[in-house]
Amino acid sequence: PMTSIRAAGYTSHGKPGTAGLNQFASNLAGSGPAPPLETKVSNTPEDVAREMEKKVNALLEESAFANSENKFALALEKAKEAAKKERLLNKHREQHSLMDQMNVDLTYAVCFNLAYQYQSNEMFGEALNTYSLIVKNKQYTQSGRLRVNMGNIYYRQKKFPAAIKMYRMALDQIPQSGREMKLKIMANIGSAFVAMGNYQDAIASYEHIMEGRPDLQT
Repeated sequence: PMTSIRAAGYTSHGKPGTAGLNQFASNLAGSGPAPPLETKVSNTPEDVAREMEKKVNALLEESAFANSENKFALALEKAKEAAKKERLLNKHREQHSLMDQMNVDLTYAVCFNLAYQYQSNEMFGEALNTYSLIVKNKQYTQSGRLRVNMGNIYYRQKKFPAAIKMYRMALDQIPQSGREMKLKIMANIGSAFVAMGNYQDAIASYEHIMEGRPDLQT
């Protein structure tokens, strides 16, 4: 299609031209792999939890960095390890009545990164399942935007009606301040209609974009 569908996706390492999610790039990617963790003798459940959380964050950084180096298999391996350790962390907190210390943002980052690494490895079924778990969780109020990524996967699979549905659902989640993102999603919708041979709807999508911001590519 004339318009790339990758432009509107969310990534875990913030490539130029993409929309980073919750400053995922600045928080996780860094400039390289995480430095070695300091060894510390910890006795209290709180100390143990803090050390476990550090390990999860380090694995997230390593995963995002590996992806940025196009080492997709390694990135997925690190993402899976981070998810496993994050589950153990939550179990530890439950066992020691530390539920008030549950880190919802960390759980979100772990799940999102795992889904994105599945997507990068073209394991689309696993990616869609993981994204679905995130967007269905009402704790993650901004997660509906990840339907853009789900739409991109359906597009790759040539399931264009499903892609359009996801893109439209994502549009509903993006505030008016996200004008550029909305236009990119509209371009994705137009591309999907073109791929289906539905040119009238494609034209309508592109006209909407032209009204918002004339663009030579469109």
